[in-house]
Formats: sequence, C-alpha cells, structure tokens
Amino acid sequence: MNKRLLHLFNEAGFHQPEMERLGIEDKFEKFAKLIVKECADVVAHAVDHREPASTYVTRINQHFGVEE
Repeated sequence: MNKRLLHLFNEAGFHQPEMERLGIEDKFEKFAKLIVKECADVVAHAVDHREPASTYVTRINQHFGVEE
C-alpha cells in the first residue's frame, strides 16, 4: 500500500496489523483511490480552470460534506 495512504489510515485510528487481520487492506486502498478520483473529477469539471486554488478546495470539501 502507498505510504501516504497507510499514514492516513493510521491517522484515522486504524493500524496495519488490524487491517491485515480484518483482510481489508485492498478494499481500503480501492476506497482511497476512489476518493482521490472524485477529487480530481471535481477539479476536471470546473468551468473556469483559472480560478484560485481555494475555490477547488471549497468545491471538494462541499462535494464530500467536509466542514472547514
């Protein structure tokens, strides 16, 4: 698994031995990649690609219901 994904998994309160014991490592990795793809899609479907980065941050947060 990508080291960054593993770090985020740990930050969420899970640990690799637990993940291996439950047999969910592949599912977690797929889930993380799907989230990244959705973020990329939000940016790709923006009308004006000259907007400031903060606009895309806001759109992605709204897309996932994340409050800042």
